[in-house]
Amino acid sequence: MKKMSYVTPSVVVAFGLAACASIAACESDPSSPGASFDAGADGAFTPAPTPTVDPVADARAPEDSGAPDVVEAPVSADFATDFSNTTNPSGAWTFGYTAGSPEGDGGALVAFTTPKESTGYHLWFDPTHVNLDAPSAFHNASNSTINGVAPGEAGLHPGSVAEYAVARWTAPRAGTYAVKVQFKEGDQGDTNGLLLHNGVVLVNEASTSTNAVHDVTVTLAAGDKLDVAVGNKGDFLYDSTPVIFSIRSSP
Repeated sequence: MKKMSYVTPSVVVAFGLAACASIAACESDPSSPGASFDAGADGAFTPAPTPTVDPVADARAPEDSGAPDVVEAPVSADFATDFSNTTNPSGAWTFGYTAGSPEGDGGALVAFTTPKESTGYHLWFDPTHVNLDAPSAFHNASNSTINGVAPGEAGLHPGSVAEYAVARWTAPRAGTYAVKVQFKEGDQGDTNGLLLHNGVVLVNEASTSTNAVHDVTVTLAAGDKLDVAVGNKGDFLYDSTPVIFSIRSSP
């Protein structure tokens, strides 16, 4: 007959207490991978506080990105400085002539098509409509005064009949502009000079021999035209007329 072995109740109880102690130790160990929770002093579960939203702060405008505001560069133009002896039109400038008075709609401008150069004296003319290189627009890039035109000056020579020589500037954008115009005495002949805005006369100088300076402030739309024009007063010989014509946008 086999002997039967029995585990005494005291041993079972001891084993159960040890296991419970081991489990409790694992649950209280912060290094344990098991889930954890906050407990108050009384052992009750305390959930984490819910983040609150500040309606005032939430309504504030977003912070400035720090990117600089785009500021348009001021417009600056000058007949002599901007004169091109290779391209016409060139930028905002067009050199040409009108068959009669440029007053009216500001159109009817015939652009010069052909450049010519002689010892640093550059001019534009229309070979289909010309008499002694006139009408023309010119620039003296030499170091000597030529036909009453000083070095660095630009100007206009009217035609032999009733043609006005014209330097036209087209506004690239709307704004208020300060315009300076001076029709200088130049060569021996006497001419008349005009400043026009879209064909409307702003300055009318009956004789360019006075060398008067005209400062005009004008409001322009994009695409508006400012013309300086020189006429021959009945005799086109020796009528090379230097013209100061500068445009600056106002702040």
